[in-house]
This record gives sequence, structure tokens and C-alpha cells, in this order.
Amino acid sequence: MKILQAKKKAFTLIELLVVIAIISILASILFPVFARARENARRASCLSNLKQIGLGVMMYTQDYDEKYPAAVQPNNQEPSADLGGWWYSNYWYWPQLLDPYTKSEQVFFCPSSPKGTTSPFSATQTYNYGANLLIMRNNVSSNVYPPISLASIGSPASTYLLMDAGWNRIDIYEAYTSATGWAYIPGSGAFGAPEKGANTSTYPSDFQTGRHFDGVNITFADGHVKWLKSSVVWNEAKKCHADSNCKYTYTTPPTRASAWNPFAN
Repeated sequence: MKILQAKKKAFTLIELLVVIAIISILASILFPVFARARENARRASCLSNLKQIGLGVMMYTQDYDEKYPAAVQPNNQEPSADLGGWWYSNYWYWPQLLDPYTKSEQVFFCPSSPKGTTSPFSATQTYNYGANLLIMRNNVSSNVYPPISLASIGSPASTYLLMDAGWNRIDIYEAYTSATGWAYIPGSGAFGAPEKGANTSTYPSDFQTGRHFDGVNITFADGHVKWLKSSVVWNEAKKCHADSNCKYTYTTPPTRASAWNPFAN
């Protein structure tokens, strides 16, 4: 007596190709969605970092006669351990000056930085956040470049203080030259900013397209934060650059209205 055996069915080659094609189509649709969701989370985290830094700046001003911190300041004392004990040529940089108010090293690292966020504190020098040198000045000599006060800011709510940047200091004149490899505004390369060796050879996308959806996160002089298109930030830089005093070495405050210029908003 013959025992009938059920035939085992298998996918045909055509059916397998159809399944693979469907999976490929779904992946092409979903991967950009996932990537955008991930970057949205990073942008939110970056805004939170800049908000905490902005609050730290406001607390600093209350302790120092309503003067903004310097971008660079002479200091022979070694920084605290949470900042890695790192400092350069006996100068402290603004993250080290704000450390007592933020109590966190991680807030000084942009989660979308092309360099990553696991480097030692010295990495905050580049590809994280930069200070507007018209406000937080290179105070290497307090008699030459003294800190400016809250009261001297014409419109704190519309003046840039800190933002995503290629370097921890932003001088508009440097942003217009190729002299300093890291001194750039993310995304400004798409709008005519000059190429610089470090960003074009190492992290060109940060220079050309911006860090967060073709834009940057910004802390304003009153401490609030906002995301803006890189094109907007660069256009404001162009306005400021048209004023010959729109740089940290000014002897007369610049007068041309710009979101970079704290004196004429």
C-alpha cells in the first residue's frame, strides 16, 4: 500500500525576487525616516546643551558685575578634573570658565558633531560650539579687549551669542577668509564662504550642508535658544562683515545692524 506524501512547497525564484524587491522598496522609504528621526533627537539634545550653556552664561554674568565671560582668558590654574585638567598655554577657554555653572562636560559636545562626542575635553576646541567674539571677546589682555556688559547689548533676544561652529570662537572676518582651518559656520560653504583646509578635507559635509537639517542651533544673548537655517546665519554675517569694525579687535563698536552685532540691533 502506497503512502501518499505531501509535496513540500518552496518559493520560486520569481517569488523570492518579488519579496526582495518589496523589502528594498520599504527600506528605501523607511531608512530616511529613521535617519531624520535620529537627527531630530540629536538636534533636540543639542538645543538642550545650548540652553544649559546659556543659563550658565547668565549665572556667570550675575557673579561678574553683569559682564559676559571671555572666549579666552589668561589663567595659570589647572582646570578641574571634570574638564580633563586640560588647558592651553596658561589660557582658559569659555567652556572652562562656565564649568562651575554647568557642572557637566558633556553639554559642550554637539551630538551631531562630525568629530563625535567621546573625545577628551580638548576636542571642544573644534567642531562643537563657538562663541560670538563680538560679545565673548578674546580677553587675552583685559585692558585691550575688556569684557562687555549685558547693558551694552542693544537687543539681547535677537543677538547671536553661541552656536554650532567649526571652532570654539567665531570672528566674522575669519569666517570670510581661509586663514583658520576650523573657523567656519556649518552650512556656510553652500552660500559662498571660503574653503578652509581642515573642514574641506576632513569634514566637508559640516561646512557645506550644516549640522542639523541645513542649519545650526543658536544661543542668543538673553539665554534663549533657537534653530536657524545656515543661510539666515550667513546672511547676517555678510551684513556684519560690511562694517570694518565687526571683529573682536574693534576699537570702535560696529554700527551696521546684524544679529552678530550686539551694539546695533
